[in-house]
This record gives sequence, C-alpha cells and structure tokens, in this order.
Amino acid sequence: MRQILFAFLIIVFQSTILCAGELQSVENNDCSVIVKPEDFEGENISEQISNALDFIKECNGGTILFKDSPIYLISEAIALPSNTKMIVDGCKIKLADQVFDNIIRSGNLDIDDKDPNGYAKQLLPAQNIKIIGMNGAIIEGAENFYEGINPKTKVKEKWLGDYWGWRNFTILFSYVDGFEISGLKVQKTHSWGIVLTNGCKNGHVNNIDLHTTVKNGDGVSIIQGGSDIVIENITGETSDDTIILAAFDETRWSNNKYVFPLLPVRYSDYSYGGDIHDITCRNIEASGVHHVMILLPSQPKIYNIYCSNISDGPKGGKRKVVRIYGNGQYGQGFKPGNMYNIFMNDIRSYKADIALEFLAPVYNSHFNKITQLNPKGKDVQTDPGNINVKITNSVKK
Repeated sequence: MRQILFAFLIIVFQSTILCAGELQSVENNDCSVIVKPEDFEGENISEQISNALDFIKECNGGTILFKDSPIYLISEAIALPSNTKMIVDGCKIKLADQVFDNIIRSGNLDIDDKDPNGYAKQLLPAQNIKIIGMNGAIIEGAENFYEGINPKTKVKEKWLGDYWGWRNFTILFSYVDGFEISGLKVQKTHSWGIVLTNGCKNGHVNNIDLHTTVKNGDGVSIIQGGSDIVIENITGETSDDTIILAAFDETRWSNNKYVFPLLPVRYSDYSYGGDIHDITCRNIEASGVHHVMILLPSQPKIYNIYCSNISDGPKGGKRKVVRIYGNGQYGQGFKPGNMYNIFMNDIRSYKADIALEFLAPVYNSHFNKITQLNPKGKDVQTDPGNINVKITNSVKK
C-alpha cells in the first residue's frame, strides 16, 4: 500500500513540476491544457497554429507555446480566442513577405469575407487573453511589405501606415475584458504597434521594447473606449507618438486619405461607449518623432488618468513629451470639461521643445515635477481655459 501511495505521489509531483517548470509564467490554476503549434497537422505553420487554437477553444481555454522554432513565419494573423495564453519563449513571430494582416489579434471579429479590410460584420465580447514574451521574444513585420492597388487612386503602392486601416496594426485587441501583453520586442511594424480598441478594459501592457519606425509608427494606443488599464515599462523608438489615449468620435476617419477604416467596427454601433478612463501609465521612455504621450478627446471624454516618469530619454527627437489635444483636432464635439482628473508626476524633457503642452482645457488636475533639460525648450505651455489645474515643481534647466 505504501509503495502504491509513494508511486502516486511521484506521478503527481512530476506532473506538477512539468507544468510549472516548462511554463513558469503559467499560474498554478492554469495548467488545464498546454499545446504547441507543432503538435498539430497543417499544410503550413499558420494552419497548425489555427488548429491548435481551435483545440484550445474546445477545451474552453489553455496555453499555446511558441518555443521549438527560432522563427515562426506566419501567412495570416494569429487570432486568439477567449481564455487563451500565448507564450513566446525565446523566438520570433514574423509576418511573411507580401502579407497584409495583423500579426496577432483578438479572435472575436466576425470578418466580412466580401470586404475583409472594411468594418467587421460583428465584434463579439472576449475575455482573458494574454500574450507573454520571455527570453528575448520578438514580434516582427515582413521584410518586404505588401504592395497592391490603392482602391481610391488606382495606383500600386506599399500599404504602410494608418491610412490602410485596422488590419495593418501589429497587435490588435478589440472589446477584450481582461488581458495582458508583456515581455516583447515589437519591430518592423507596418503601422501602429499595439492597439487596444472598442472598449478594452482590465488590462496590463508592460515591458515592451518598441521599434516602430515606419510611417505612422505609433507605439501603444487606446482608442474609442478603454478603462482600468496599466501601461508601464515601455522603451524604444517610435516614428510617431509612443502612448496614445484617443477618445475619438467617428468623424476622425472622414479624412479622404483613409483607404480602409482605422477600427474594425463603428463604436456608435455598440454599447461600450467611447470614454477613456482609469488609465495608469508609468516608466515610459521613448525617442523618435512627434510626442511621447498624447491625449486626444472629442465628444467622448478622458478622465482619471494617472502617470509618472514620462520622458523622451537622452536620445530625444520628440517634439513634446506630453501633449494634450482637443478643440476639434481629432474628431468633433469636444467641450471644455471633457478632460478632467488627470494627475501626472515627473515629466522629463531631454531634447523636446516643450515638456508639457495644453492645446485644450483640462479640469481638476495636477501636474508635478516637470523638468526641461533642453536649454532652448519650454517646460509648460498652458491653456487659458484650464480650471482648477495645479502645476507644481516645474523647472527649466
């Protein structure tokens, strides 16, 4: 009897060690199913990945592990279903040449086969999706970008930048409740890096090294609805803004230069609303072009924003460290009072011309420790419409 009990304990112990040892980032209660793309049949790696994710859906959740190949060259987006953890361990996920698609997105979009780059037919709610990178994990765009005919101009060109819509984003989560994106180097993007749209909430984006240096190479963006999200420990270089909080309305996309819609659905068709609130950003240092962090309100509001340690870094290149827009620059319907309860500590400019700039009024907010190290720069450009806004410990060196 003792021998049987001892053998049983050994089996349980080995199973526990296998689960916890191979995937240290998997929580103790998340060892239900672990798969690799290589476990499944398929004509190519993208089909193997799709079959692996279908298996996870049948199991009502699990983990997909990318580890056995140095490069996973995919020909379509990895669409993650609810209750899925994707672990990228010491390898690269790369988009193949001449492919126009996201690299990773939440799998809750019902895409219209007749108009795959337009608005999705339906956006379903999703929850509990994680992308965890470790040991130098990389998410990378194609070497040779997609070239095709512009439907508006009838001219063949490279489909780069945000005018080509939501399928050009590198990582896209929409309408996801509970998520994490962490431990990744994101590079060679075709447009924006990490985009959280349409009411994403209860999320954490952390330890991301961005190298988004193409046209419109934004970093981490929350657009049209988002709440209870932490963004922290972001580094690298972006050819546009690094952190974007954009409470746009639909008029933002009326610009005739947009070929496809920037977001997968119209936010007005859903009930999550367009406000962006209860967002924490900390330890952000990025060089490049345009600004480190911007706030873009319109008719929807931006409030309860908490930030600390935001900087352009010694490499510089940014025009402003923090820029607060409004008054119709990015969508219609802005009214004074649409931005409030914004608290920022330690905004630091090395080379930017302005550390903190207001282009629209903010209410009931406090900005502390603004440091301008550029002798030709300015520490704060305020707005006369600000109400109950404190700016303290502002220093120009």
